[in-house]
Amino acid sequence: MFDIGFWELLLIALVALVVVGPERLPKLIRVTGLWVGRANASVQSIRSEISRELRAEELKQALNKTVDVSDINKIMDVEPKPASSTPEKEASTPAKKDENGNG
Repeated sequence: MFDIGFWELLLIALVALVVVGPERLPKLIRVTGLWVGRANASVQSIRSEISRELRAEELKQALNKTVDVSDINKIMDVEPKPASSTPEKEASTPAKKDENGNG
């Protein structure tokens, strides 16, 4: 997050030691760590909530999006199949007779 190296941290620690003093420095470090931890937890909470909301919005858009079958056929380069006959139509058509008249 921040590009702070070892030497920068050492310089900050030396300035804090001179300004605050050796007696109060450990307490200051603990309090600072506590505040940094709370800030980090808040940022993570906000990030996860935003991520959750974005996923929910994507799902809503996917559910609301209607796709036409012809569009799918164009995408897949598939010719539409003719509608197959239903069993009722097959039963109502007369049976074909073979060469001998049987059938």
